[in-house]
Amino acid sequence: MQKERSGFCILHFAFCILHFVLVAGVALANDLSVDKRSVRVDEPVAIVVSLEDAFAEVDSVTVPVQNMEIDRPPSVSSEFSWINGTVVRRKVFRFTAHAIRPGAALVGPLRIDGAGGQRQTLPAVLLQVVADVAATSNDPATILRELSATGRDPFFVVAEVDRTSAYAGEEIIVTWTLYNGASVQQWQIGRVPKLDDFWTEELDVRNEQPSRALVDGVVLQTLPIRRVALFPLRSGTLRIGSMEIAGAVMRRIDAGPFGLFEGSLVEVRFPSSEVTIDAKPIPPGPPVDAVGDFVLSCAPPLQKGGGPVVVEATLSGRGNLRSAVAPRFEREPDAGVQVADAGVTVDRTRGVATMRRRWKYLLFPRKTGTMTIPSLVTQTFAPSTAERQSLRCSAASINVQAATPVREPRAARVTTSLDQRQWSAWLLAAAVLASVAAVSLLLLRRRRSVAARARALVGQRSPSEIRTAVHDLLAKRHVDPEELLREPTERGDVYRAFRSITDAVESDRIDEGSGRALLTERVGELLEVIG
Repeated sequence: MQKERSGFCILHFAFCILHFVLVAGVALANDLSVDKRSVRVDEPVAIVVSLEDAFAEVDSVTVPVQNMEIDRPPSVSSEFSWINGTVVRRKVFRFTAHAIRPGAALVGPLRIDGAGGQRQTLPAVLLQVVADVAATSNDPATILRELSATGRDPFFVVAEVDRTSAYAGEEIIVTWTLYNGASVQQWQIGRVPKLDDFWTEELDVRNEQPSRALVDGVVLQTLPIRRVALFPLRSGTLRIGSMEIAGAVMRRIDAGPFGLFEGSLVEVRFPSSEVTIDAKPIPPGPPVDAVGDFVLSCAPPLQKGGGPVVVEATLSGRGNLRSAVAPRFEREPDAGVQVADAGVTVDRTRGVATMRRRWKYLLFPRKTGTMTIPSLVTQTFAPSTAERQSLRCSAASINVQAATPVREPRAARVTTSLDQRQWSAWLLAAAVLASVAAVSLLLLRRRRSVAARARALVGQRSPSEIRTAVHDLLAKRHVDPEELLREPTERGDVYRAFRSITDAVESDRIDEGSGRALLTERVGELLEVIG
């Protein structure tokens, strides 16, 4: 009886060892897996790629995904096992990803090339991204109730617009506000929306201070994290995409007296809901030079030393003046006219974007005496009244001396009767002219060099390839494109203009010929400002 029991134990032990070896062998097979098959948009998804033997020599793995976004490079671990007298090597890549929108999502298929010419394709894994009520609303109370009902942290972002219906070209202010009632250790903006159908002007929120708001009976901290002035480029139904925040939240292990000192950091993210804008076309009528509520002002005309008469006109107010047309004289003045653009300034420190654009008119009187300068007129469309407006500066009169736009150089004979002071004046003038010529030549060479670099960078690349090449160039200059997109500076304006043209060409809103010329011009401007 004892022998039979002993023999049974030996057989049972051998069976267990064999079962362990078989299970370990199956577990060590190449595999692509995810930790969950049904997820919300804000839930992290762990993607694990396990490789063994010849395939474990792979240094890196790129997992193709659809409707998913991988957050960061994977963590990699290597293992060695002794199974049945054989050393088995295993390498595991662990990725963290999140879904982009509700619907089906796909991870893989993944093709692996191992040592010795071995090749294997790991089958794709299908996931279902369920709709989340919290991510489809911009009402803080609705979002908070949904987060509480599903056991999530009160950490979310809301998009607020000052109007959902506007005319094409009218200013719309969008503010993304962070609501926080959790123990957040750190947070950042994870993804910003593409605003293909809008001209954008970033507004400054760096001086905004946190405040408190009572939401559905719960006190939450609020902080505006981004504010943008948008100007619709066309009429129709336009979408303002979702902006995502990501953070690390401290979750307590227990509620005891030492719970304040114990816990774990959990990564969370939340996407704001999209916003739909109804952009109405400008009512039929005469063409307009700008859309917005503006004021036109002009400085008194001024002439110095018999030169041109200078008239400065300023158009200012709430609206987009970057593409505004210069005001026109009501009738042709009795003078030659040259118009110089004096630039655009944007006030970004308030809750709205106000612009100011100046033009200088150089009038060269044809005769000496009293000259009447006609009224300057510009046609605008005021969204506040939904009417066209004719803005004007009154006519003015000024006593002038005749002046010519282009002075013919007069041949001068230098005689031996020139005194020392005259010689000094001539030499000084020659030195100044030589310096100006040298600087002009350097600027011309630099512009030609920048233009050549811009043409080479654009080449025959697609818009996405041009964007990637520009981003690589910015990285070499240690400039972050996402920071530059929000930067309220001249180079930020130039970069946003480049992105707008790139997106327009990519979405076929501009034909390829003119779009490629505009892209070359914008890339040249960007090279100018970043060096």
